[in-house]
Amino acid sequence: MWKLKIGEGGNNRYLYSTNNFVGRQTWEFEPDSGTLEERAKVEEARLHFWNNRYHVKPSSDLLWRFQFIEEKKFKQRIEQVKVEEGEEITYETASTTLRRAVNFFSALQAPDGHWPAENAGPLFFLPPLNEDGGWGLHIEGHSTMFCTALSYICMRILGEGPEGGLNNACARGRKWILDHGSVTAIPSWGKTWLSVLCMLACWVEDPNGDYFKKHLARIPDYLWVAEDGMKMQSFGSQEWDTGFAIQALLASDLTNEIGPTLMKGHNYIKESQVKDNPSGDFKSMHRHISKGSWTFSDQDHGWQVSDCTAEGLKVLNSALRFHQCCLLFSKMPPEIVGEKMEPEKLYNAVNVLLYLQSKNGGLAAWEPAGAAEWLELLNPTEFFADIVIEHEYVECTSSAIQALVLFKKLYPGHRKKEIEGFLTNAVRYLENTQLPDGSWYGNWGVCFTYGSWFALGGLAAAGKTYYNCASVRKGINFLLKVQRDNGGWGESYLSCPKKEYVPLEGNRSNLVQTAWAMMGLIHAGQAERDPTPLHRAAKLLINSQMEDGDFPQQEITGVFQKNCTLHYAAYRNIYPLWALAEYRKRVPLPSKRSSSISSS
Repeated sequence: MWKLKIGEGGNNRYLYSTNNFVGRQTWEFEPDSGTLEERAKVEEARLHFWNNRYHVKPSSDLLWRFQFIEEKKFKQRIEQVKVEEGEEITYETASTTLRRAVNFFSALQAPDGHWPAENAGPLFFLPPLNEDGGWGLHIEGHSTMFCTALSYICMRILGEGPEGGLNNACARGRKWILDHGSVTAIPSWGKTWLSVLCMLACWVEDPNGDYFKKHLARIPDYLWVAEDGMKMQSFGSQEWDTGFAIQALLASDLTNEIGPTLMKGHNYIKESQVKDNPSGDFKSMHRHISKGSWTFSDQDHGWQVSDCTAEGLKVLNSALRFHQCCLLFSKMPPEIVGEKMEPEKLYNAVNVLLYLQSKNGGLAAWEPAGAAEWLELLNPTEFFADIVIEHEYVECTSSAIQALVLFKKLYPGHRKKEIEGFLTNAVRYLENTQLPDGSWYGNWGVCFTYGSWFALGGLAAAGKTYYNCASVRKGINFLLKVQRDNGGWGESYLSCPKKEYVPLEGNRSNLVQTAWAMMGLIHAGQAERDPTPLHRAAKLLINSQMEDGDFPQQEITGVFQKNCTLHYAAYRNIYPLWALAEYRKRVPLPSKRSSSISSS
């Protein structure tokens, strides 16, 4: 059986780590592991995915979940609850569902404190075949010449004959290519890749050299195994997912029940901060400061990202607030979140955020924006958008606002004027980028629901409300307008390339997007005006929870560069949990006891 290994690599002389491989997640095949029952469970999951692969295209990422739950002997012992038609949601019902979700998700934490998860979806990593015989750019997308041609070539290189592959995949793929103009119709980036296939440079130079072997040693970091098979993915979303996971768990107010989970997560965030700038004269190489930042995955990744930095800073600020407020929580042990982080390291994170703000107030993701827009005309891919130069993003800007508002409360004297100016300009950016229908375009999630959640959270953190900010009012109206009949929200990935709101077909709702919309409305004070939309959404989340405390995998909700979806397998746990935590905390709910007294 395949087993997920955490933090391994220290015995391989061709591997190097900046922090002893904290956050590293690799798969290893153990031919003799697994009982007959465990192997049957994996096979059942594989067949279930295969039989439903055109209905739910992302995997549920079950293999490592099976492994962790078995290793930790986890069993859900809190009885499931449902909200019946016409029934009012009580505080106890919300609490029960929340506790079940928290207990289940805590059992999925890795020993080093992060939450493993698949971060795949783009088919230039490793694709499944579409029904029409071709391959698409991502698992939700239609077939394209770029992915079909490269996938066909890879299958042939791997030994499949002209008629080979499951269900005649090679023959069907070849027919699709010929029916759509032959391989000469591939975009220019595809032509480049076809040329690169002829040149394995490091191997040709020295197949036994250390450089090549160092490349080989890191290949497992890019492989992921789930019930849909093995696939390539990015370096992982460990830091990104863990930052949000810890915020969701802190919002649950169940710290007494999950103290070890919070401590391990907090330690992972601390251990993953980038400690140094790039080596050498990095500015002459057009690199930028990274000291104090957080990356998308782990410290070894090394590449600073503004919103990852902001979310990491938010987690540490939240932990510091717990340290400072321990006297107010008489039942909370002072060691609940571990040791404080040195202020200097927080200052370094703030420095990165201030550095990445543009003149228009928005925040870029990786490096300062400012290059000429016409350079995008040189885009070699022809199917990704806005990849040649750096741009500002609503999500990065909002995350930074929230992080710096919290930081300013804890360290009011540190770079006070700069931070206040940053916040003023960032709020202006959010207001200026709002669309006429009241939404915001989301660049890293699907799509207007995602962007609107971030924007409303940033505006609320900066003191903007329904009563003093037209942008907040318009954002609320947008979310309320697109709420579905069952109380949820459901947006198609087609919103991203079309740049207009496209609902999911069949009046369907998506639980992750429902959670985003709920939190956007809660941040904007919807509970004080009319909590009915929040009750309807919470009912959907509560009734959708599974027996073990998990939530079902639905449509893909991540995206990048307008045209390519990205599967964040942990989202289905993080966001429904977080939304229910905020709902229980901020929306007045009756208790069963008071309800029974009033009815009698």
